[in-house]
Amino acid sequence: MERLDVIFANRYLAAYDAFRAGGTSTRAWALAFGAERQWWPIVLQHLLLGMNAHINLDLGIAAARTAPGGQIAALKGDFERINSVLSGLVGEVQAELTQVWPLLRFLKTSSGSAGDSLINFSLEKARDAAWDVARRLAPLDGEAQEREIARLDDRVTAVGRLVRYPGSYGRWITRLVRLGERGTVASRIAILE
Repeated sequence: MERLDVIFANRYLAAYDAFRAGGTSTRAWALAFGAERQWWPIVLQHLLLGMNAHINLDLGIAAARTAPGGQIAALKGDFERINSVLSGLVGEVQAELTQVWPLLRFLKTSSGSAGDSLINFSLEKARDAAWDVARRLAPLDGEAQEREIARLDDRVTAVGRLVRYPGSYGRWITRLVRLGERGTVASRIAILE
């Protein structure tokens, strides 16, 4: 589990370092990091872009590299424990987001547990997909694995583009949210840390 955690974290750190140095990282991470230069993405879009790259791309790769070949089946229990930890953070992140965008508290109250159920369902589906990625990648050798990761990066980047550029109706909604967000970028980051 410790090895999986380190490989998973290092995927993010390597992508961040590459981006800051002007180098190449995965396209999914480049999209997420590139959004910081623009004013209009809302905090939730930034979070979703990062989650998209880290869960939909990095988690499966990290699992496959932790337990290559036939070892992958033995990793399932540890993988699910990491998923439980991630699920446990949802409520905390929602509470922090209400400090950035106070109207979220009203929306959360009016939606009741339906909003929480939808978020947990979405996270569960993303983690299930990451496990499928791990099982597909684990038996592949280096070059075949890299080709499959490039295809996966294309799909994950396409999802990220939908988050970042949600169409005219979505853009209208996110702009209204953005105008209601409180604080500076630094203060928002401090809240979410």
